[in-house]
Amino acid sequence: MIAAFTGGGGKTTLIYYLAEKFAGEGKKVIVTTTTHMAWEPGRPFADAGDAAGVRQLLAQYGYVTAAYHKAGQPKISGPDREILEKLSGLCDALLVEADGSKRLPLKVPAQWEPVIPEIADIVVGVIGLDCLGKKIADTAHRPEDVAGFLGENVEDIVTWENVAKIAVAKTGLQKGVGKRRFLVYLNKADVLESLDPAEKIVERCRIKGVEAVCGSLRKD
Repeated sequence: MIAAFTGGGGKTTLIYYLAEKFAGEGKKVIVTTTTHMAWEPGRPFADAGDAAGVRQLLAQYGYVTAAYHKAGQPKISGPDREILEKLSGLCDALLVEADGSKRLPLKVPAQWEPVIPEIADIVVGVIGLDCLGKKIADTAHRPEDVAGFLGENVEDIVTWENVAKIAVAKTGLQKGVGKRRFLVYLNKADVLESLDPAEKIVERCRIKGVEAVCGSLRKD
């Protein structure tokens, strides 16, 4: 399985949750990115071009982050297409962060986004439900773009209908998906007083033929 993760904040947390879950089931998992990703020094890490190092850490931990990191930098950067393809041959699951949102829960892709690798067979679009009930200006990455996409003002409040529109649109979360399997993950359901808006988003997605689930990645 080669999965690309796009959309708003929560991608990195979801990726590592899945990496640990799959590794616990005996699978070998490599985490990487096609753009940039937060550097987490407490996790097993190997230079993306160091196949021997990647194999060693996979044998030891079950999962490894394979990318490039400069000392003192808060981000890691991803390998080129050739290295990415080689990494896919070393594992059972390759999990690729393919988008950026500066940790904000809601976004629509710019012209150059997302950076989904050609070898990906599934795309997971992420939206943080903590955007609901807040101003677009306060919760969206590039709020002017999001407001324009929705036909709203940046001072308007994000509604469940807004989230559903972004989730199902071919120029929203589905941008670049093509014929790959697509799944929407609605994160941070724990922040909602009621699951009703999340359930409405899921229902709207399914009506439009899009798989969607809601949940929470909070460890507590």
